[in-house]
Amino acid sequence: MRATELMSTPVTTVSPEATVAEAARLMIERNVSCLPVVDGRDRLVGILTHSDFGLHHRFVPLAGNLYTLLGSWADTRTFAENARASMGKRVAEVMTRDVVTVKDEDSVSHISATMLNHHVKRTPVMHGNTLVGIITQHDMLKLFFVSMQEQNPEGDQAKSAS
Repeated sequence: MRATELMSTPVTTVSPEATVAEAARLMIERNVSCLPVVDGRDRLVGILTHSDFGLHHRFVPLAGNLYTLLGSWADTRTFAENARASMGKRVAEVMTRDVVTVKDEDSVSHISATMLNHHVKRTPVMHGNTLVGIITQHDMLKLFFVSMQEQNPEGDQAKSAS
């Protein structure tokens, strides 16, 4: 199986000039967990995920240990203040710039290895320099579930009969 058979398309994208609030609204309206960021020439320049809105390494002050770090972020008022502050920022200020991508002809095994090796939960699918789709952990889970069903079609029925 290739990326083109697994990927979700069309892909909802956002401009690097959009505000984080606009991007958050778009993610909620489209029910997506990330937005590839494309410039005016439709080139992929970054990716924005739900983790870019909250406790993120770019917004976390340096701390000597985890307790010190969480102590400054654990209360809801501080977290809300940081979230409000990020909403007025531009997507370009908070997005991940080094995007892990896969090619549209890549195999599922290559894609899963890429996602695991780079610790990413989603990856844009490219055809040359053109964004053509996106693959998420959820897509991989669906593939795994279908594969398990095909290998053991009576498995669920046998369990429910006992």
